[in-house]
Amino acid sequence: MSFDFLRSASTSNSTFRVVCGEMVLDDRWNVHSEVAIALVRTGSMTLETTTNSYSLQQGDIYFISPNQKYRISENRNAVVDVVLLNLSNPASVTQEYIPQSIIRGLTTGNCTHFAKVTPDDAFYAEMLNDLRTVTKAENEKFDFFQLLVHGKMYEIFYILFANKYIEIFDVETQGKKYRALRRITEYINENFCENISLDTIAQTTGLSRYYVSHLFKELMNTTFVNYVNELRLTRAAMLLTTTDTPIIEIAGMSGFNNISNFNRAFKMYYDTTPSKYRKTERQTF
Repeated sequence: MSFDFLRSASTSNSTFRVVCGEMVLDDRWNVHSEVAIALVRTGSMTLETTTNSYSLQQGDIYFISPNQKYRISENRNAVVDVVLLNLSNPASVTQEYIPQSIIRGLTTGNCTHFAKVTPDDAFYAEMLNDLRTVTKAENEKFDFFQLLVHGKMYEIFYILFANKYIEIFDVETQGKKYRALRRITEYINENFCENISLDTIAQTTGLSRYYVSHLFKELMNTTFVNYVNELRLTRAAMLLTTTDTPIIEIAGMSGFNNISNFNRAFKMYYDTTPSKYRKTERQTF
């Protein structure tokens, strides 16, 4: 178990595999195999994953799924108490009482990767009490404390799942989405220099404009327009540095319908103009 990021306040319970403590907050990327359920005891911070960032205030409770890469990108005097739960130990009691479908969804990443419960949420007080009870029981280890920990952890999971803070994804559905996205991106990669649009993609793939747009947002954390523009600008940058073709022709060869749109997009992406980019990059070689 990977507890190097944790100031451990208790050793692992041999049956339920729970560890409680204070999380060490730095700007390093963390990945751990345990479920993390944490409380921002004081201060505030920004937690960043590979696809999003989340603002966390004092009192917020948050969930991070196993094997999710994250870091604290901004720390404003935050102190975070965390409960870690290992679901991968076959000897663990969790394997007997938590449905295998849930365990598989969590450990394979087919689930919600991050969730937040704020003090305004209806089930917040109950979750906060459960977390405090688990931490107290794990620290003091009084007689039969494991039974209390088991009960409270199941309550926490019930709140998170029943109220859709966490969802297990249908693997087959996810597979269909990725296959559809691959068809879309393959077509774009071969035709991005042409005049393509969401309507073009929809007609070619037999999918709706909305579904195509949604796939880019959900699976690639970008938009259709941004994806196409990145391909076009990357091609333009290559042509600028490897050929003497006039810039206005490069714009057309890269899929831009006029020089103004090209110059504006290039400046936004590379923070310089096409002519300055050409001059600078050639001087580098």
